[in-house]
Amino acid sequence: MQVRFFGGLSVSAGADEGAVPGRGQQALLLRLAVDAGTTVGYRALADDVWPSDAPEDPRAALQSLASRLRRALPDGLLASVPGGYRLELSRDDIDVTRFQDLVAAARSENDPRLARAALDLWVGDPWIPHDGFDWLVRDLWQDRGHAERLAAAAPPTAPQKPIVPVAITGLVGRGDELDAIRDRLATDRLVTVIGPGGAGKTTLALETVRSAADALIVELAPAAAGEVWAALASAVGRGIRLNETTPAPPTTPRQRVLDAVAGREVVVLLDNCEHVIREAAEVAQALLVSTPGLRILSTSREPLGVIGEAFVGLGPLPALDADELFARRVRSARGTPPSPDERETAERIVQRLDGLPLAIELAAARARTLTLAEIDAGLSDRFALLANGPRLSPDRHRTLRALIDWSWDTLTDAERVALRLASVFPDGIGSGDADAIARAYGVDATVFDALVDRSLLVRRDGRFRMLETVREYGLDRLRAESAETEYRERAADVLTALATDRERTMRGPGLRAGLAWFDVNEENLSAALRTRAAGADRRAGRRLLRALLWAWAVRERTEELRPALATFADPNSPLEDEASVVIESLSLFSASFPEPGETPTFDPARFRARRIALEEAASRHPSEITILAAPLLRLAETVLRAQDSPAGRAWHVDVSDGELTSAPPWSRATLHMLRAGAAQNAGDAAALGAESERALRIFTEVGDPWGTGIASQLRSEWLILAGRLEEALAVSDNAARIVDGLSSVSDLLQMRAQSVGILLRLGRLDDARTRTDEMGAVAAADGSVRALSQARMAAAQVEISAGDGAAALRESQAIRLEPGFPDQITAWTGAQRAQALILLNRLDEALAALREAMPLAIRSHDHPIVASVLVAVAGWNAAVGRADVARTALARARAVRGAADDHEPFWRWVQERLGADTGDLPASAPGIPLGEVDADVLTALLD
Repeated sequence: MQVRFFGGLSVSAGADEGAVPGRGQQALLLRLAVDAGTTVGYRALADDVWPSDAPEDPRAALQSLASRLRRALPDGLLASVPGGYRLELSRDDIDVTRFQDLVAAARSENDPRLARAALDLWVGDPWIPHDGFDWLVRDLWQDRGHAERLAAAAPPTAPQKPIVPVAITGLVGRGDELDAIRDRLATDRLVTVIGPGGAGKTTLALETVRSAADALIVELAPAAAGEVWAALASAVGRGIRLNETTPAPPTTPRQRVLDAVAGREVVVLLDNCEHVIREAAEVAQALLVSTPGLRILSTSREPLGVIGEAFVGLGPLPALDADELFARRVRSARGTPPSPDERETAERIVQRLDGLPLAIELAAARARTLTLAEIDAGLSDRFALLANGPRLSPDRHRTLRALIDWSWDTLTDAERVALRLASVFPDGIGSGDADAIARAYGVDATVFDALVDRSLLVRRDGRFRMLETVREYGLDRLRAESAETEYRERAADVLTALATDRERTMRGPGLRAGLAWFDVNEENLSAALRTRAAGADRRAGRRLLRALLWAWAVRERTEELRPALATFADPNSPLEDEASVVIESLSLFSASFPEPGETPTFDPARFRARRIALEEAASRHPSEITILAAPLLRLAETVLRAQDSPAGRAWHVDVSDGELTSAPPWSRATLHMLRAGAAQNAGDAAALGAESERALRIFTEVGDPWGTGIASQLRSEWLILAGRLEEALAVSDNAARIVDGLSSVSDLLQMRAQSVGILLRLGRLDDARTRTDEMGAVAAADGSVRALSQARMAAAQVEISAGDGAAALRESQAIRLEPGFPDQITAWTGAQRAQALILLNRLDEALAALREAMPLAIRSHDHPIVASVLVAVAGWNAAVGRADVARTALARARAVRGAADDHEPFWRWVQERLGADTGDLPASAPGIPLGEVDADVLTALLD
């Protein structure tokens, strides 16, 4: 049997030719053929068959491939052996291995005949199933180069010196880039490999020219200005024969080079052009114009700028290749690669070094005397850690600092300013912000593009970004010049101005674009806030914090808000501008709603005095936000006054007609929305309907998606109570679409849960179950406890509606509520668990769950939650035969909520158990005031 890969895949046995179907089987065949007659282990097979997307169980996948390949081959050719598989063929039966063996023999014996025999096998380029076998192609092309030289019958007594220096270490990764260079060089006469220092440009360039019949390698790193032609001339004698028919000896380096390449098809490698870039460009153009068959491959940290120049960008190594390079070099340094326990540390080191091959090599070399953990810790001062490279390396590659010094020395003054300023923007610089940022430092924005050309910045996704190593270099320069504080303060100034301008556009249709800006500048803004916190002037910090507040509010970043307020709020500072009024008002409001477990300290007289002072200041500095200060602070005051009262309305919003009339549209819509929320909580269905309609209408007119989403939720709640369920579903679904991507995943899932509840009220159980499955997938992808809890609660609600107590209990028990979860969430979860237990007739356990849930619901002052617990209480009473108490519980749920939610599935279940109309209160029950929550009365329903 013969297997051929030159010119395409062919498998033949005698006179029969057969095909191996499928890339997976073809890849397995090629990998086994390369080591024909030898066992190839599972790991080696998997790495080459699936180089970038391995299956979860590679061994099982290999077994499946091998089984299919075995059916395509003659019996007995593919053997399964301990540890792997073996192809039972000799190397002479496979064209690529026979070719390699002939070349090896030809080189060993210096035999042109054997070299020609090998070349006869090369009937076409080697076939491979995918790019994962580029290593094989490179090896075959290298062997072809050896064979071609031997076939030319070189004198055996004087072996030719290789044109290209032999690589000391194997190439790791870079297969795509290597192919790209070869492709460009086949179609373009000037190709420049561009990348930062230490990315491996020279290595790839040398690898590329190995297969060239004629090549001239010119190392320009030692060349100074005016020496490029001389550097080429000195390389001529080593790389290419001088034209022996030249009538007279050349008199200048330029003439000598042009004479040497005249009439030839030659590849000239100009390596390390950046420090003599203009002269290198002039030389390249002269060579291209004078010699039609000549091609140039150059390496540089910036383009040559010659017409027709093609580029191959060389960035950091991909993560897997970078990890592999580090592992190999660590093994070289200490004898063993990183252990499984060290893998995470090794990956972090590689990531911190930006995947730059030279930096990785320097770090791995330290493994001879340091642990990987010590190397990782030492990267906090990477330039000191990586200060001792290989003794014989070029100076610019011997240390990490020298690597970037080489680029720094070529920069103009403006470019040096730009590099240092970019280092204090950890998120990079948006192209739309570049002009303002450049002006703040006294340079022109075009300087950022210049740094991109010099491979010190990259432009990606509309931003100028900097490798972390280059960023640390810039910061190191600033610290050495005692200029870091100045540069950081300028950054804080310009970011405050930019953020303030963006913030003004975010209460309306500009919200998404504004949030996107704040998101991509998150680290920049955090760094600016830290700069302001470290400074003596808190006013500048308050202006920056004021600009951040609305983005933080929409994104629910409360964990950052409280410490920021603690840093920048100051009740003794003058209320001299809008930012101070907003910060101080928010600080007072936030203190009124402490974290769970904390108790606010409340002095009524002091609170009132401060509230009045802030309201007066808000009237002096009007804005869409300050106009909300007075109503919100009055709301906070009512909450604080009611904190010791377990009954009655916990909060309400007092807004005068004058405040509503004078408010701009967005603020007016927000006030109506606050009123709607208060009405929902108070069980005032009529007010909920009127206020939610007004809020939703105005927010829609303004075009604000955040307000539209929240107002839609409130509107949907009223529509549910009004029995307009189809309309409620449409409004709720539309709200979820509007806010998708604006707020947290758990908030979005809460909206989707509202739609699930409506579907259950409509009796559309299958649709509700489909929705909860989708919610579960979203929550699993997010991974947060709150998101997972939301999805589980919705799933439990579906199972309760289906009457499956066991499934509902499983979902309820799977909910993991972290310490600090709001009381209302814990109470509602407890009510769901009780409903599941009631369905299972485990009534004692249900009672225990309700005894835990009831006080939490009452303490939360969240009336819809109290109503939900009361419905579960009614179910328990109905199940134990206390019909009158069950009816009373339902009546109280209706009063607390403001209307009977009699389409809710468990409410219907209770009604069916009672077997009677519960629309009216039983005659023995006293009148129940609207929205009344009396802890003693409600708790007594469980006695």
